[in-house]
Amino acid sequence: MLEFITCIEWKSILLVVLLLMTSLVVLKLFERKLNLNAEIKRKLFHMSMGVVMLLFPYIFNSIISVGTLGIIALVVLFCLKNTKLKNNLGTILYSVNRESLGEVFFVISVFTIFYLSKGDKILYSIPILVLTFADSIAALIGKNYAKKNLAEQTEDAKSLEGSFMFFMVAFMATLVPLLLFTTVGREETLIISTIIGFNVALIEMISHTGNDNLLIPLTTYAFLVTHINLDVEILRENLILLGAIFVIVTLINRVKTLSKLALVEVIVVGYLTISLYGIYAIVPPLMLFLTCMNIPRLKENEKNNIYDSRIIETNIVIGIAICGLVAITGYRAEFFMVYALAYAMHLTVNSFVRFKYFFNISEGTNIFISFLKGLIFVFVPSLIVNKLIFGIIPSVYITIIMIFILFISAIIIKIQKRNVETEEITVKNGYMHTQIVLILSMIMYIIQTLEVLIG
Repeated sequence: MLEFITCIEWKSILLVVLLLMTSLVVLKLFERKLNLNAEIKRKLFHMSMGVVMLLFPYIFNSIISVGTLGIIALVVLFCLKNTKLKNNLGTILYSVNRESLGEVFFVISVFTIFYLSKGDKILYSIPILVLTFADSIAALIGKNYAKKNLAEQTEDAKSLEGSFMFFMVAFMATLVPLLLFTTVGREETLIISTIIGFNVALIEMISHTGNDNLLIPLTTYAFLVTHINLDVEILRENLILLGAIFVIVTLINRVKTLSKLALVEVIVVGYLTISLYGIYAIVPPLMLFLTCMNIPRLKENEKNNIYDSRIIETNIVIGIAICGLVAITGYRAEFFMVYALAYAMHLTVNSFVRFKYFFNISEGTNIFISFLKGLIFVFVPSLIVNKLIFGIIPSVYITIIMIFILFISAIIIKIQKRNVETEEITVKNGYMHTQIVLILSMIMYIIQTLEVLIG
């Protein structure tokens, strides 16, 4: 225990704490003299935190030290929010009139990026630069100069002006370090910066309750790691792909059951899926997107339900997670049907809910039809894709287990909705559906992993 404590870089931790506390005190003095509004105070401290965090690769050698600092930071944040300090130094962070976990996410993301970058200053610095400056400047520009809120319904307010500013700052925060401190070619740097700036700007648009402080650095890191060593020809193809997805989604903007931010999320999901897995991996989410609300066609009383970005998020988060796992492990052929099964279960669960509340059919028939819909429109086409792309399909008993799990998803949603008389398209319900898919997907992922290891 003593050895563990002595290996912690206490001097560096003390330096960081002093710098951050000094920043809080200075901003408190400015608050009194200049009457700064809540958002400006918050973003100024956000930027000062980010500048201090940029020092980490130079003053810390141990992830244990960064983790210890993170724990200290979380304790301080808790005190600033839940004690008498809230009315003193805490006003810098907690005087905004909205619920946010941004500071907590900030601490978690810095620790995670420091761990993942493993001492690589570029891989660490670029995500922190984007988080520090792009997010803050976009928020300030959007709040003070925005003319139109791009969000709809209850989605967080987002503006074209703020999003454009985010793109420009993220672009420069990627471009300059790559040009000055790496051997990456100029054209490659330009393309990588454009891809990162555009995608992360879209991700910021669909973030909420402060989770942009987690999503922005992690996705910046993911794009940086997966693109920095690609040949220029592949990067050109990726840039064309991103543009094509943007055009296609823009053309389907007339779909009335999706909000604008939901369409933004579709762009992000499309590019993430294809870049992490392959273009063939777009089939399962695309089939879910095309058939969920169209087969059968929407009833009149369903047309008032707006599917915003957070509802879309609940339907794709597991698929994107599996894409990430596949990208790390390299087992594309082995886990494609596990990935497809997650989307098939989403279609089954969503279909059951539609049929239960908007169609006059018995629950037994509903279970069977919902199961068939997921099977026919997502699972079977994915089997065909698996055969065409990889030349194989899962073994008979693995396929039977998958089909059984798909059927079980319909049974579970029936049980959960047994005593519910009316249904609304809400994030709470969306996450409840996601829990079903998550648990069953984890079971199938473990089974398939054992199959790979034994085989």
